[in-house]
Amino acid sequence: MDEKQLRQQEMLLQNGLNPNFDGNDSNFTDSPRNIADNLYKQRNRKFKKLHILYVFFIFSIAILQFISIAFFSRGFLLTRNVLDNISTDNNPNSILNDKPQFDKTVILIVDALRFNFVIPVDVDSMDYNPNYHNNIDVLYDTFKNSQDSSSVLLKFIADPPTTTMQRLKGLTTGTLPTFIDAGSNFDGSVILEDNLIKQLYLNKFWNDIYFVGDDTWDALFKPYLNQQFSRPFDSLNVWDLDTVDNGVISYFHEYLIDQSSKDQMTYKTLIGHMLGVDHVGHKYGPNHFTMKEKQLQINQFLKEIINSIDDNTLLVVMGDHGMDHTGNHGGDSVDELESTLFMYAKKKNSFTLDKDYETSYNISNFGESYKQVNQIDLVPTLSLLLDLQIPFNSLGWPIDEIAQNSQQLEMFQNITVQQLHTFKETSNLLTSDDERNLLLDELFEKNLYHDYQIQLLEVCKDLWARFDYISIAIGITFLFISLVYLIILTQLIPSIVINKLVTEFVPLIICLIFILNLIFFGTFYVFPTSASQHHPLRFLNGHFIWTSLFSTAIGIILGIMIPLLDHYSIKWLICRFFEFFGDYWTRVAGIFVILHSLLFASNSFTIWEDKIVGFFLTSFGCLTLYEFVFVPKRQSTVALLSGLYVENKKKVITNTDELDDVAAELNKKMEDPYPDSLPLSKESRILGSYHSILLIILTRLVSTITICREEQGDFCKPTFTIDNNYSPYIMGLLFIMIFLIPSLVKGYFRLSSSYQGAAPFWINGFLRCFLLMNFIYWFITSLEITVPSWSVNLFKGMDIKTMNFTLSRTLAGFSLVAANIGWLMGPLCIELGLSNNSENVNVKQASVLGYKNIYGSQFFLLVINVFMSIVVFNKPLAQLSIFAMLLQLLTILEIIDLFRLKQNIIGPVALGLLCYQQYFTTGHQATIPSIQWDMGFILSPSITFPLTHIGLFLNTFGPHIIVSLSVALLTFWRQPPSILNPQTLLARIVSSCGGLAIYNTVLCLSSFIFVTHFRRHLMVWKIFCPRYLFASASLLITQFIVVFVTIAFASGRLIRQINELFWRQ
Repeated sequence: MDEKQLRQQEMLLQNGLNPNFDGNDSNFTDSPRNIADNLYKQRNRKFKKLHILYVFFIFSIAILQFISIAFFSRGFLLTRNVLDNISTDNNPNSILNDKPQFDKTVILIVDALRFNFVIPVDVDSMDYNPNYHNNIDVLYDTFKNSQDSSSVLLKFIADPPTTTMQRLKGLTTGTLPTFIDAGSNFDGSVILEDNLIKQLYLNKFWNDIYFVGDDTWDALFKPYLNQQFSRPFDSLNVWDLDTVDNGVISYFHEYLIDQSSKDQMTYKTLIGHMLGVDHVGHKYGPNHFTMKEKQLQINQFLKEIINSIDDNTLLVVMGDHGMDHTGNHGGDSVDELESTLFMYAKKKNSFTLDKDYETSYNISNFGESYKQVNQIDLVPTLSLLLDLQIPFNSLGWPIDEIAQNSQQLEMFQNITVQQLHTFKETSNLLTSDDERNLLLDELFEKNLYHDYQIQLLEVCKDLWARFDYISIAIGITFLFISLVYLIILTQLIPSIVINKLVTEFVPLIICLIFILNLIFFGTFYVFPTSASQHHPLRFLNGHFIWTSLFSTAIGIILGIMIPLLDHYSIKWLICRFFEFFGDYWTRVAGIFVILHSLLFASNSFTIWEDKIVGFFLTSFGCLTLYEFVFVPKRQSTVALLSGLYVENKKKVITNTDELDDVAAELNKKMEDPYPDSLPLSKESRILGSYHSILLIILTRLVSTITICREEQGDFCKPTFTIDNNYSPYIMGLLFIMIFLIPSLVKGYFRLSSSYQGAAPFWINGFLRCFLLMNFIYWFITSLEITVPSWSVNLFKGMDIKTMNFTLSRTLAGFSLVAANIGWLMGPLCIELGLSNNSENVNVKQASVLGYKNIYGSQFFLLVINVFMSIVVFNKPLAQLSIFAMLLQLLTILEIIDLFRLKQNIIGPVALGLLCYQQYFTTGHQATIPSIQWDMGFILSPSITFPLTHIGLFLNTFGPHIIVSLSVALLTFWRQPPSILNPQTLLARIVSSCGGLAIYNTVLCLSSFIFVTHFRRHLMVWKIFCPRYLFASASLLITQFIVVFVTIAFASGRLIRQINELFWRQ
């Protein structure tokens, strides 16, 4: 029996007609049970096939968006060409032949040594803080009391991005790392270009280099370090405050401070890199007693070093960057850029200070007007002091204080300008007729050397800011096309039609991808780009990966376009688009999306996105409250336009085609007889008003949790601080949540009689126990952070750290693994209930409790699992925000159900607003410094794949994951199995997921457009570029979760499970 006959029999059976009519086909005499079994098998096979096709189709859209982001990033994120030239003694411009001024060099980097950490600060100042001011006094005291010019202390200005690896590159090469280099902060590789450490290694006098500390040095300079005596330490475990510092101190005692060591004189260069100050900042922030303890430890260590070096040793103490008020870094705020440079030698008159001492070295007002130098200036400075060749790519200028007289200063400047001029001529930065090149030549001929260096530096900054506009245009175009497809295929065309179209899309996409890859690669093989400057595909440069990505994108675009235009005209699609916005709530959703996307047109709006998104979500709550209270009789526009009334008429069916038409009509009626029908009953209005008010209150409450951007200035008061996170009040609220959250979730389940079966075990058992263990973990952590006298050992020999790791791993293992296995194998949230028959008291009437919300209640248990796994990796205040998010999610689901807006895009948009609000209220901003690196060490004391990466991922994108999974609940919530067939149910889930993807795609496209428009804006790398990177990451992560978790795994599995239970009946 074919599918058509089965569908005919199904429709006849459902409408009370006898399928055993007189006809030629004997199969129609089958028993109803056999027919039902055949129908089930056929529907199950059809659903599985359609499910696979849908997954591949949505995945192809996600691939197209990934390719668009890749092309845009290729064109926008700046890179620079690195010259492999090495400055050598054979360099004709070299005039260094003298004996080195020093015999040994000791270099100590104190990570995040902000300048106002080392200068005296008036204790009566309003901004004075005893935790980080006036604790490191040895550097300034040595500088001030040095009557023989044996030391110099300067403000050391870093170039953004202020991440450690990029600062080490700048400190050793003298170049300016571009923005894209910040992404490689945790993927270090050996620096191949010429650098200071390589020059030390190539010089026979300095080539014995000992190192101890941050293992970033080992990654960048391993071939040049003495591996026998080097001791690198893990650098990214920000919860470990002492291991690296204690290792550096011990090492320096062994080879420098301890005079009895036999090996103390063997080294020529000793380098140490301490991390304690930086890690305290990341873990606690600068305003913490631990910062004072760490600074006092460093101060004492510096005193020991100064007292230990001999007369022929140069000591260099410096920071690589500063830190902001939260203890983080990576951006370009003043506190992040201002670091410290201190040079000291016991030889008299080693340095020459400015004559106007009081003005140049003025420490008033936190050293605001103190003399400053750029970090790239360290490279020529140390090269000249140590009689080394200046690294070939260096753009720095020697510090004036290192010259002992004007003649030596002039010699140093001559050497430096020769190196700069050689670099310019070799690199061919400018053409001979370029005005900037002519200006540089003029400055060089007039011996205006410092002006020459300043101008060359500006030229390099400008040249390294060149964008690939073709790649940018391709990225924007591909992303716009993906947006158009999402709107058409998930919102404009009915789901029943998409079920058929998807069978045409997928095979054609696969074929076209294969064919176009062959064509493009064949084009490059026959007509190589090098043969013609006018090659139409020269922008791909014949590169395998980019060619494959481009051809794949074209294949996806054509594979969807051809069947689509075969069924619908462009005119019809345009008219349907305007009809789509005929509904009130669709227009509201469109306004929210458009306003959010237009925020990126202004840097002022972008930096206040956290407040604006919260306002949008509150506005949604107010609009729904207004509808419930004041417009009880509104008829939904969608219901008026698309409501279908099917009159139940008995008719004799003699034609199978006519039977198909009737079956389709009955199917439509069965799915939703009165879609979006209103008005609401009085009880529904009261319940809806309660949900709206609760949504408004929760949104306003979580909006008080803030982490401020540097650009917000005094207008923002941060509440997401160390003191607040671990205060007794927050710990008390976490304790209350153990009882409150399960009770509130239970209440929502009971509204639909869904607190049955697995629900009590999950909500009252698993969730409550999880919250209790989570409270114990964070309570112990809070004691460790806030109580200075907290003992490392709680009871006999029990180590607190071991106990905490055991707790965190138990929580993560339960929520990530055990709970999800339980969800896969556990029962549904239904029970069989028996009640007395109203007509016959002796007869019991059976009913399925929880039937009306069987999909939604079961799916929400999976959401609870994800919720628990994300809570583990968030700080206490962020956990309170996520607790509120769970309730906000439930209120939105109830509001959408009461208004019958399951198919309206307002549902996905409301969840999208919830996602972004929760991102900001969990202690994040669209900036690099707001990344909570310490959450990567919840499960492991060191960087361990994948434990560290899981922690960072769930902490940063937790709200995105929850919303991307929960979007299916817009369809599942209060959806009984008897209303929609499985194919239609799956199509509606895809439609809801498409609505969320549309929202994120619009934001990503807007960020593309405006970051390109503001590419020369002063704030492009500080505001617009980080926001575009965040929008791109949000879109990709949302699509990944939607495709592989929401649609492929959870929805498909749940629909099949309920199919097995009910569709056979």
